[in-house]
Amino acid sequence: MYSFPLSDTEEIIKKGHASLHLEDSAFTGAFYLTSERLVFVGYVMDITRKYMEEVPLDQVKGVRGEKTFYIIPNVLGVSTIAGKKLKIIVDPGARDAWLKAIDEQLKKL
Repeated sequence: MYSFPLSDTEEIIKKGHASLHLEDSAFTGAFYLTSERLVFVGYVMDITRKYMEEVPLDQVKGVRGEKTFYIIPNVLGVSTIAGKKLKIIVDPGARDAWLKAIDEQLKKL
């Protein structure tokens, strides 16, 4: 259901259910860390209109842990070198594992 194409050398490192908050929009779907990029795949309104947001790892300026409502530690704040800001909402118990996995992939660049 939440599929996207991978390059020949790309592999999925981590995946999980997530929500994406981007400007004035919110989407529910799946979030992936691959060996080459961060990918969110979700659907708008129904399962016939797919929405995909991707950031190549070499374009990531920073990733930090943030909170929802100032108390729930479940947000990955991603900023790109082009100035784009994404907020990915993950399970509160999984946020630190996501941060660690993304940091490990960024160090390999």
